[in-house]
Amino acid sequence: MYTIASNEITSRIESYKALWGMWIEDAQSGEPVAYDGIQNVQTDIQATSLSDDIELGAVCSQSVTAELVDDGTKYLGNEYVFSLYTKDSSAFTKTSKLGEVLDDEKIPMGRFTCVKSKKSGGSVQLTMADRLYFSDKPYVPHIPMPNWNKAVEDDICRQLGLQNGNDYTEVRLLRDKNGRRLIDKNGKVLYSKYFYFKVSSVPKDVTMRQMLSYLASAQGEFGYVDRYGKYVRKWYGKSVKTLDNNTIDLPTLSERQNVIVGIICKVGEDVTLSLGVTDTTQGRVLEFENPYMTESLLQSLWRRIGGFSWYTTELYHRLGDPRFDIGDVVTYTNGTDSYDIPITNLDFNFDGGLSADISAVGLSVEEQL
Repeated sequence: MYTIASNEITSRIESYKALWGMWIEDAQSGEPVAYDGIQNVQTDIQATSLSDDIELGAVCSQSVTAELVDDGTKYLGNEYVFSLYTKDSSAFTKTSKLGEVLDDEKIPMGRFTCVKSKKSGGSVQLTMADRLYFSDKPYVPHIPMPNWNKAVEDDICRQLGLQNGNDYTEVRLLRDKNGRRLIDKNGKVLYSKYFYFKVSSVPKDVTMRQMLSYLASAQGEFGYVDRYGKYVRKWYGKSVKTLDNNTIDLPTLSERQNVIVGIICKVGEDVTLSLGVTDTTQGRVLEFENPYMTESLLQSLWRRIGGFSWYTTELYHRLGDPRFDIGDVVTYTNGTDSYDIPITNLDFNFDGGLSADISAVGLSVEEQL
């Protein structure tokens, strides 16, 4: 969840009194684009999963569609930074639109490249995507192999024009979703450095997205491009906010919780590793492929994701909160009932106001069978 510096802006969001504006600027020059002519901006696809089920190692591109007044600007192939800001009506003047920005703070919403541009009736419709959009090309290493997973991740990010935002230098304790320290089978405290491993070779015809997926699933995470245009990995943690029926339409919820009771990893044609319960009638069993998985890596990631529970959900947030990120967990309350909802899909819509569609994917035990 994004942290806002201004107490005034935070207060307005929490009291649902924020008046939103959209700011788009050229990533190279920093110049604003179509400031007065932004008609609609829709973040189409923000996801932590490539399918209708929760996944390990999914690496998803995020995209935006924008409808602007056509002023002759050429957008195709250029990179843009999208931001939201809270309007300060008292500072508004006809000559200084920038005076509307409350506390001079803009909330970053992403960095995107224009991949499609269509003009119609005085408007231009743009499709923007982050740099992972280009990751379905074959991965050809620009580094010697074998090499460490960090070096491979850095190499792919460089080839895609991304900064690797994952911190490999900080040695830190690993914790589960409840904040408890993770311990290996020998009773040793687990640190982030335990996730270093050697990538021996690159599978034939593997894409950059698939390689990033292997590196992410080996650490029990998914990958995406964050608000600042950096490639990062994440897994679901503690709830960041509680939602109720005052701000959302009545959600669609699964009848019962999904609970991860086991994992199965196919390492090769003749090698499969598993932990937890592998009987799919007992709960959700996550199955994935990773040629670099080892028993110690599997133990580490199992301690992170084992027992994770959530409700499959679809909800409409009438008063969208721009601080939400994919991978955040929110809690929906209805009277005495509460439901933990990991944000696996997040679609913001800006049309002068701000709203959001939030969903948590996941197959039931019966669907899994």
